[in-house]
Amino acid sequence: MKPEPTDVIRIEFDAQEELVGDLAPVKCGFCCTPSRGRLLHQGMLARGFGWDCPCGARGIHAPLYDLDELYPDVLEAWGLEPREPDLAPPVPLGGTGLLSTSYVDGVSLRAQLFAEARRQGAQVTATQVVACVVMSGHTSPTWTWDLLWAHARPLGG
Repeated sequence: MKPEPTDVIRIEFDAQEELVGDLAPVKCGFCCTPSRGRLLHQGMLARGFGWDCPCGARGIHAPLYDLDELYPDVLEAWGLEPREPDLAPPVPLGGTGLLSTSYVDGVSLRAQLFAEARRQGAQVTATQVVACVVMSGHTSPTWTWDLLWAHARPLGG
């Protein structure tokens, strides 16, 4: 059973695609304390969204369909050692010089990511939020976002 979204957030950008105001807080996936939002700047997560909880947990908006590309950057954003996911390599398409695309099983990649984070000593969990993005006055439909949370050291430790 999927978790119910814990928060509804509104994110607004101006005509220059700069964030207007602060990123709305969301409830921490571990302790439910409101967590401070921020724009991310590293790697494939650049211009993405993250949240920092006073308990030390970090939440990252990581669409599961992009997790094959975001995987090492999510680990790094959590304060862990980045590594690549275990994926089947792309296959050449005949003599075209192109590579085949493959289906990304985001749920399995999330499980793999969580196993790697646990191997590195972190606690992990996932939550969902409903996000409404406004760009230059145009409001997009709402989206349900997966937030992936890690606490790099044991809670209470």
